[in-house]
Amino acid sequence: MYPSIARLLNEHRPSTEGALQRALTAGLGADRAREEAESLVCRMAGAFEDGALAEFVPELARRIAAWQAAGVTAPAVEEALVTLARWPWLRDPADPLPDVPVEDVLRREMAQREKFSALLTVSRAVVNTLDLNTILSTIAKQIRQVIQTDECTVFLHDDRDNVLVPAVCDARTYVDEMLAVRLKPGEGITGAVALSGRGEIVNDAEADPRALSVPGTPPEQTALLCVPLISRERVLGVITLSRIGTRGFQEEDLELATLFAGQCSAAIANARLYESIKLAYDELRATQAQLVQSAKLNALGEMAGGVAHDFNNILAAILGRTQLLLQSVDDPGIRRQLGVVEQAALDGAQTVRRVQEFTRVRQDERFETLDLNRVLYGVVELTRPAWEAGAKRRGVVVNLHLDLKASDTIAGAASELREVFTNMVLNAVDAMPSGGELWITSADEPGHVKVQVRDSGVGMDHDTRARVFDPFFTTKEVKGTGLGLSVAYGIVKRHGGRIDVHSTPGEGTEFTLTFPTGVVPVALGPSADGPTPTALRALVADDEESVLTVLAEMLRGMGHQVTQALGGPAAVDLLRSATFDVVFTDLGMPEVNGWDLSLGVKARRPETAVVLVTGWGFQLEGGATHAHGVDFVLPKPFSLEEVERVLRRVAAAIDPGLRAA
Repeated sequence: MYPSIARLLNEHRPSTEGALQRALTAGLGADRAREEAESLVCRMAGAFEDGALAEFVPELARRIAAWQAAGVTAPAVEEALVTLARWPWLRDPADPLPDVPVEDVLRREMAQREKFSALLTVSRAVVNTLDLNTILSTIAKQIRQVIQTDECTVFLHDDRDNVLVPAVCDARTYVDEMLAVRLKPGEGITGAVALSGRGEIVNDAEADPRALSVPGTPPEQTALLCVPLISRERVLGVITLSRIGTRGFQEEDLELATLFAGQCSAAIANARLYESIKLAYDELRATQAQLVQSAKLNALGEMAGGVAHDFNNILAAILGRTQLLLQSVDDPGIRRQLGVVEQAALDGAQTVRRVQEFTRVRQDERFETLDLNRVLYGVVELTRPAWEAGAKRRGVVVNLHLDLKASDTIAGAASELREVFTNMVLNAVDAMPSGGELWITSADEPGHVKVQVRDSGVGMDHDTRARVFDPFFTTKEVKGTGLGLSVAYGIVKRHGGRIDVHSTPGEGTEFTLTFPTGVVPVALGPSADGPTPTALRALVADDEESVLTVLAEMLRGMGHQVTQALGGPAAVDLLRSATFDVVFTDLGMPEVNGWDLSLGVKARRPETAVVLVTGWGFQLEGGATHAHGVDFVLPKPFSLEEVERVLRRVAAAIDPGLRAA
């Protein structure tokens, strides 16, 4: 069709091939780059000579995709396309003009350059970004510019609802109306193309029985061109082009639109793959964060457990000795001072128990059937001085909104859950120094009860939110210890639940807690206290002499015959030469520990009761104690009342006929 242009191309062929080869060598290698350059130049010259430019453009796009797959970089692709775009204009000024009208040549060549430029722009968008909206907007704009249409809308298929939804619309008017359109596959011309998977030109859309009008737009004579977006033999969507008026579309428009649709399909597939990988990465990162959190808490739990054990030994000696003195002193002043010491020891024991919460394995408090709504009502009343009176004292108002709709019960410890919710309410009040809104809700979910505590306070940034359950992390500067939410985390986990936090700076914070539903059966049996014990023969073994003597004196004061053993080996020797009704043994003793001693007692005389006296207290698992022959556990520090209670249970368990003689 253009022999003169073909002749000019052939004259400048060596320089063009060389430029293409240089652009492609880094990605394809020298030999393949040379073959590709020769083949491409020959094909382009033939397209000008035969008038087959429409076939050449899709072929060029396929070559570009192959280059990119082989490792050719985006700048190299751009250099190659610029070389091809400039080639038809390389001519010697002394040469005569081609034997075609100059205006025709200019128009066609400018159109061709626009197509190459648009392809280059789209290729850049596909290569340089994975943001789907950016890519689709770029493609829509370039298609509309090159094919010269009034509107270009890219529909994507929503797999969940099975509808075509406009992702982008490039048009001068009625953009909002187009973006509101929803089409099922088979509806309208666009839906028909999505169903068939084949592109169509409909130059008189108004006369086509499949055509649908867009609500809010006037009736107009319209030509439509629709091409499907296909990836791996699956229709992802449709590109719909429209021209208003009498101008229709040609086959070369359909071919070029199909070329752009191929780029668009690749972009959609890549973007969705990226989103799925990103989602998997985010889930993995969240899982890793949970594992790190768990590891930190486990490490702190082990440390806290060891420290608590040592403190319990000290407190056992202080509390026991103080209570023994109280039994023998009548002076009111001295008794008052001893009472202060006793209360301090009891408070210290409670503090140690709170530290031991880091181990997350408390077994001392038995679960019961709970109505969470009743727990929450109690928390509201308990914290009323903070969110009502305290807020008014600061000159602000905190409005509390209760919406407690849960009806299912859970198995749990009411005191622990009160501590969790109280901590959250107080944190919410602290987060609203200027007042605000506080919502507490509960609701049933399949197999779970969900509680949400939300405030309209200052909120938290990402870094603060990520550390909110870390022990000793606080944002309260002076009055915060950083233990509240960490302890709450452990309590919720012990209840088999889950705790999540969502927060935005300036918009507030929401804690969501879910607990499995459950009912704790009521066990019917004999009284746990049992009868008042008569004189028993007791062996007390401990490697801490202060604890050993205090417990022995308590038992003697109750009328029992007591033998003391300082350490495990001494206790073993005594067991060889005497029999006992009950053995009190510490757990952590060198050489022969409490587990070994208990097993030895049961091996020699199974009817002898074994009481484990330990500073590990409720950190022990019930299964472990029974497996080692332990009948009862007496946590340190112990009071006279607790020792008496254990002895009554021992007396109830011992057959009088089997008492040691």
